[in-house]
This record gives sequence, C-alpha cells and structure tokens, in this order.
Amino acid sequence: MASLNYSHAQYPVFLKSFHQFGRLATKVDTVIDFPDVSRIHAVIEWHDAWYLRDLSKNGVRVNGQMISPHHPYLLKMHDQIAFSGYQETPFVVDDLEPPRDLLVPEACGPEPDIKPIYLERYHFLPSEHSPEIVLFYNMSEQEWQCEHVKNGETFPLKDGEILQFSHRMWRLIKGIDSATEETQQFTTQPTDELCYIFNISQDEELTELTIQDHSHQIDCEVRSHHYLTALLARYKAEDLKQHIPEPEQGWRSVMQLMKDMGLSETHLNIQIHRARKQIQDALLSEGLMAPDYIERKRGRVRLAVRNYQVIKGSRLEVDSAHLS
Repeated sequence: MASLNYSHAQYPVFLKSFHQFGRLATKVDTVIDFPDVSRIHAVIEWHDAWYLRDLSKNGVRVNGQMISPHHPYLLKMHDQIAFSGYQETPFVVDDLEPPRDLLVPEACGPEPDIKPIYLERYHFLPSEHSPEIVLFYNMSEQEWQCEHVKNGETFPLKDGEILQFSHRMWRLIKGIDSATEETQQFTTQPTDELCYIFNISQDEELTELTIQDHSHQIDCEVRSHHYLTALLARYKAEDLKQHIPEPEQGWRSVMQLMKDMGLSETHLNIQIHRARKQIQDALLSEGLMAPDYIERKRGRVRLAVRNYQVIKGSRLEVDSAHLS
C-alpha cells in the first residue's frame, strides 16, 4: 500500500484511494496545521498510478519545485512533498503500491516491531489458534464486519474505527474506496446450483465436504468444522420435511448447538468462522461468488445454502433435492 514517510510521525501516512491533505480536520485524511495551508490543500489519488493535485492558494512543492495548480502530478518513489513553507521536513514517497485496507496500531510508545496488518477477506486476530475477534469482509453488504468470538456479537466497521485485541488498540484504514474497488471477476453461475456434500464416517468422528456441480468439484477435505455444518444441514432437512418455508428452515439456537456439539460458545463461534473462511476461499479461488454459507440472527444459526447432501458411511441420509 502506498505510503509517505514523515519524520515527525510514528507511522507512515498510508494513502487512501482519494486522500486529502489540509487544515480542515473534519474533512481531510491528513491534517497539515500551518498558517499558509488551505482548508483542503491537496489531494493524492489513485488512477492506476498515484497522482498529486494542488488545490491550494499557496502551492505545493515537490523536490523543491512548485507543481502546476490543479494539474495531476505523477508521483515517483522518493519524491519529497512540502505542503507549507513552514514545513521543516518533507513527506517522502516511500511506497507506490495500489491502495489497500489495513489495521494500524495506535501510538502508545515506540514499538517498531508492531507492524500494520494488511487486510484480506478474513482474519482471526490476534492469531488463528487463539482469536479474540474475527474481522471479515461481508460481500453482500460490501463492508468490513467484526465479531467477538466469546459472545458472537457482530457489528459493521467504519473507516477510522478503533478495535482492541492483543492488549492494544488498532485503527481501521479503508484505503480502497467502495465505489472504485477492483472486484474479482466471478462467473455468472448462480451459487444455488452448487451442492454441498457432507460425508460423515460411521462413528461420526470425521466429516469431509465436497462442493460440486456439473463443471466444478471442490474438495474441502476433512475438517472438524464440517461436522458443525453437517449438523446444520440435518436441522434444515428436518424443517424441509415439515414444509417450513425456506427462509425459516434450519434455524437453531446457539445454546442448542453448544449442547449438541459439546462446545463452549467461544469454540463454536471459532468453528463457524473457520467454516465460512474455508468455503469463501475455496469458491473465490474458482471464480465463484461465495454465499453466506452460515447465517446468524439474534442468537440463532443456520446453514444458508439450498442444495446439500449428508452421507453417513455409505448411506445417503439427507438429499435436499429429493426432499423439496
């Protein structure tokens, strides 16, 4: 992710896709508080490369030379930018990679070993094995969401939101604007055509998942979280047999799942997110839009997909296509 180094700041200035500089703290992304700086003094923006535009009355200098007002200037590595004549040290271009979303540790003393976290689509934080929160990108809502693993509480995240984990505070920087974000190209195939096949061993100790249709067969291997989703498939099949409408099928309380799985709420929440992450990664790697897979609503959980089978040993136990 593109960044500017400034000797007076603890961390680099990470550039958003449309990043404003100036004195107006409520509007700009980086405040430059000098008397000759305009309210909105300049902008750096991404258009397949990084460009600087001077919007001010008093000008912007790059490498000691004034740039043309309102005319895009193509930034280069190590360019030195001065927004004010009072500025003793310049901002130095340190990185020109495309914009990204990331978490930046909030300043609390010099800790050079604490690095920003560049965000993909799913993160168990601070670690996969001992998560306190799960940060994930909800594709249907087009927003970052955070869930506390202890209680399953989920909330959307805004730019600049502060999160706490690993005994410190982190700030979300949404470097990619939702209107200009480059999106992965997906096939036009509806994900409802995919069938999720859970193969459970006779003793129910192992569960394997395969996702397939006429042109795909995705092996999700044996994972402990597949037993959870197979159980959710069984619940949904029970409701389907009772002719309960699809939007109401399969919902079970977290308390019932904890009892049936023999898991704590924290462990159950981790299993849910591991299942979601694996399915999302597997489908995206095939160019397919990932469904919600497991839905949550007011202390209840259900399997969201419509086509599924449960095979125990060699016997077909559940086939949603035949039940419907």
